[in-house]
Amino acid sequence: MEPTSRQKELVARLAEIDQDILRAIERRAKVAQELAKHRHGTARFAPTADGAHLANLERSVTPPFPAAAIRPVFTAIDAACRVYDVAPRVLFVGAEGDFGWMAAQAHFGVGAELLRSDSSAAAIEEVARSRADYAVIVYESLKEGPIFPTIQALGDADLKLIGEREMEQTLCLVNQSGDPTLVRKVYASPHDHAACAQYLETNHRDIFVHDVRSPFAACDFAAEDPAAAAIVPRACAGQKTLRVARENVGDEGEVRIRYGIVSRLPAPRSGSDATALLFSVHDRPGALHAILAHFKERACNLRRIQSRPVPGEGWEYVFYVEVSGHVTDRPLVAALEGVKRETKLLKILGSFPLEHPEPQPSSR
Repeated sequence: MEPTSRQKELVARLAEIDQDILRAIERRAKVAQELAKHRHGTARFAPTADGAHLANLERSVTPPFPAAAIRPVFTAIDAACRVYDVAPRVLFVGAEGDFGWMAAQAHFGVGAELLRSDSSAAAIEEVARSRADYAVIVYESLKEGPIFPTIQALGDADLKLIGEREMEQTLCLVNQSGDPTLVRKVYASPHDHAACAQYLETNHRDIFVHDVRSPFAACDFAAEDPAAAAIVPRACAGQKTLRVARENVGDEGEVRIRYGIVSRLPAPRSGSDATALLFSVHDRPGALHAILAHFKERACNLRRIQSRPVPGEGWEYVFYVEVSGHVTDRPLVAALEGVKRETKLLKILGSFPLEHPEPQPSSR
């Protein structure tokens, strides 16, 4: 059907607006690059659109435009604007196309050189040895809480936590048709295969599952064969125009993971930050209370505190704490000076901008 004159007019207007948006993004990229040059002694590739900035944009939306669309759009724009002569080398844990890769690309954009690592500990060591600029590591899960072996490896390496990236990990069965009854073979990475073992046993018991190197490879095979399907993160399906045949096939359902961004240099202040630290206490009554009192006296909000036994140290415990504020904020500086006098060990892991800023207290 031939488009009407009104349709042609609207298409032309959209093209004109898109050109205006493109020019604005190019201007923004130049400003972001200039800002990076002035970040001395801190990680240059820190987001310019941090959590507080994105929250402000969400509040500025004019209805009926959905506020929920703001964060993914401007996060992608911000990542694209942080372009440098030499792309940063970023290590992620897992396979290409899986959730670690997605977290790395979401934070650093398509211009970064993304390299896979077998484990968070190995990625941390590579950054410590200056073989990579950044690492994106599994830092916390909603089920298990903070991942203490990773946190202790970070502290031992004397690196800095400079960012967070939260991902909802949902796996889907995808194929050409979107019909699960046509599936005769399944492709999946070993990690995703293991995460869906119960689903596969229950729903596809007689179908052979081929282990492949990555979700991208699984999609490639499924795109070539009408009888094949792939188990991949939902975002991967769009890469090969595959259709979702079954949503949320992971045995644990939707899994929420927080990834940490690691660098040799600290993150600059954003105005909406958190600081992570490890400490151990002396074995005496009221030792932990005395430490926490320093945060209370300076009105420093403790976002979380958890303890774990130290391997090989009998019943010795280490405490992991996240407190609101940047390590250079005056109240936190004063609190940490008091904490240092009370602890056996104090290790500041880093300050980072919050992806979802905390609500500010009312001035009333």
